[in-house]
Amino acid sequence: MSAAGPYAERPFSEALLAAQLARLRDSEAQYRSIFENAQEGIYQTTPDGGYLRVNQALARIYGYPSPDALINELTDIAGQLYVDAESRDRFKTILETDGLVRDFEARIYRRDGAIICITENARCVRDAAGAIRYYEGTVEDITDRKRSEEEIRLLAKVFESVAEGIVLLDEAGDVQAVNPAFMTLTEAKGEDLKGKPLRLVADGLHEKDFMARALAAVREHGWWSGEMMAARADGTAFPAEISITPVRAPDGSLTHSVVKVADVSRRKQDEEHIRFHAFFDTLTRLPNRRLVLDRMEAALAAAHDHGRRGCVLFLDLDRFKAVNDTLGHAAGDELLRLVARRLRHCVRPTDTVGRLGGDEFVILVPDCGPGNIGTYVAEKVLYNMSEPFSLTGSEQFCIPSIGITYFPDDAAQVEDVLRCADAAMYHAKKGGERRYAVYTPSMGRRSAELVNLENDLRLAAARGELELHYQPKVDATTLKLVGAEALVRWRHPIHGMISPANFIPLAEETGLILSIGRWVLRTACRQLGRWRARGFDLASVSVNVSALQFTDPTFAATVQAALDETGIDPARLDLEITETAMSDDVERALNMLHTLKDMGVTLSIDDFGTGYSSLNYLKTMPIDTLKIDQSFVRDVVASAKDAAIASTIITLAHNLGFSVVAEGVETEDQAAFLRDRGCHYLQGYWISRPLRVPDFADFMAGR
Repeated sequence: MSAAGPYAERPFSEALLAAQLARLRDSEAQYRSIFENAQEGIYQTTPDGGYLRVNQALARIYGYPSPDALINELTDIAGQLYVDAESRDRFKTILETDGLVRDFEARIYRRDGAIICITENARCVRDAAGAIRYYEGTVEDITDRKRSEEEIRLLAKVFESVAEGIVLLDEAGDVQAVNPAFMTLTEAKGEDLKGKPLRLVADGLHEKDFMARALAAVREHGWWSGEMMAARADGTAFPAEISITPVRAPDGSLTHSVVKVADVSRRKQDEEHIRFHAFFDTLTRLPNRRLVLDRMEAALAAAHDHGRRGCVLFLDLDRFKAVNDTLGHAAGDELLRLVARRLRHCVRPTDTVGRLGGDEFVILVPDCGPGNIGTYVAEKVLYNMSEPFSLTGSEQFCIPSIGITYFPDDAAQVEDVLRCADAAMYHAKKGGERRYAVYTPSMGRRSAELVNLENDLRLAAARGELELHYQPKVDATTLKLVGAEALVRWRHPIHGMISPANFIPLAEETGLILSIGRWVLRTACRQLGRWRARGFDLASVSVNVSALQFTDPTFAATVQAALDETGIDPARLDLEITETAMSDDVERALNMLHTLKDMGVTLSIDDFGTGYSSLNYLKTMPIDTLKIDQSFVRDVVASAKDAAIASTIITLAHNLGFSVVAEGVETEDQAAFLRDRGCHYLQGYWISRPLRVPDFADFMAGR
């Protein structure tokens, strides 16, 4: 053995130890670096829930400023950290059983109280005896990932449940996925579509490259939307609204396209429904006023630009109100539908039949050429309308009055054309048997005069221009004065005395007859009271009641108010009501007559014999007097027929217990004829013309 003996190798052993220590320090440094700089949280915990070591990443994940702060504050993992304490129990059970936990997800509280999601991987470290020393593992914050997964889940649910059809196309335009709504919409199967080009466009209804151009627009502009006719699997077409949006990669390149498909058949139907209601009359299905005016505007423009000549016919149904009031609104509606059907058969396909409203119709002939084509169309309409209409088991006649105007001959603006046609129609309505009239300038002047007359009539009562004249009624045998009929007159400040034949129809047409009638009623009652206060023993005063007044729901109250206001004896007020006023709704008329009779007034049927009274109803009416219309009295001596009618009315009145008055008596021979046949009272120019108040007072004094 050398002198060095066993110590000869010591330096080598120390060097080896130093090297090993150095490697250990490097390894520890590397471990510490990994531990402290890892992005995942790393920990060691005791089985009872305390932290031994944690890294900075875990402190950051849990919201603590440092590892030491986490260790010191978070001393009860189950109670302080886990939202669901049972999650910690399951975590421990798995570790104790398997010694290892992989991808364990849990919801935990951060230091600030916020809840986040984590995933853990851990193992159980035991000593040589198998006892658990500690747990060690890693923690990753997966809150964002879970949120993304939830969003993806929701998007997938939307994809599956949305009502619109959705198709996912790859970059080449082949189908990658379709949702159930698309399969329902197109009646196609998903497996038949995947991997193939999207075939959605209906054959023959669009260009063959329609979808290719739409996808090209998406690549160029970033979107495309529009409407098209799409096809179902069986080839049937339906209107669809399409929108295509791109899906791009992070670098901006297009990877997919999302096609949304909506069936807009219902919307199209609704739009058509709205359009129909905007331009067509729902009852007759004819063009309404708006569409008629639009077409007239176009026809007038064409007439101006191309030298054409057109024609407009304005129609008003003469007996529509009587049918509507007598048979009911349902029958009136059916009548309008039947009229519309007949009118359609009277015109060419290029012409327009429209309903302006109520019982007013118009026929537009946009190009009629020279001549009187309007007259030809009017005669054709009248021929077609001459047959009765079958309504509610009865046959009703309803003939129109027709006004005809030509454009641009008579007018060049829509409003003026209609005004001319209306003026001609009004002339036709007043023209007797001839039911149509062609517009002339004089009609326009007459129409303007009527407008001015209406305006003046509205102010006549307030200005004191209306006055009552009184025509005497006398006993046919003794010629003793028994009463007077109040007749309204209009003394115009410019035109002088205007005939009732001119303004009474206008008052009835405009509804002014209601206010005028109230004025007449009050004034006549008041005048009767004044005369009786002066000692004139006038038995009664008669007041005419128009059909519009008689159907006014407030008429009975108006009569009662006049009686109360003037204080006259109701028996001295006689109301004269025409047959036609009671013929529309006989039951309602009977109720009104009984109401008036209960007030104590007397009731007369005026112009008897000119209407259509039912004798069955006549016997039940609480009336006192029949008035023979002057049209029968005028020729009662010369005409055997008029004599027979007058005699029959007198006999009928006697048999029913009515008094009878003959109006329009102008000669002594007429008076003698009527007196001999038992007529009770006479009225007419033979006795006296209607007199102003002072003159009537003198007449009474002279009698």
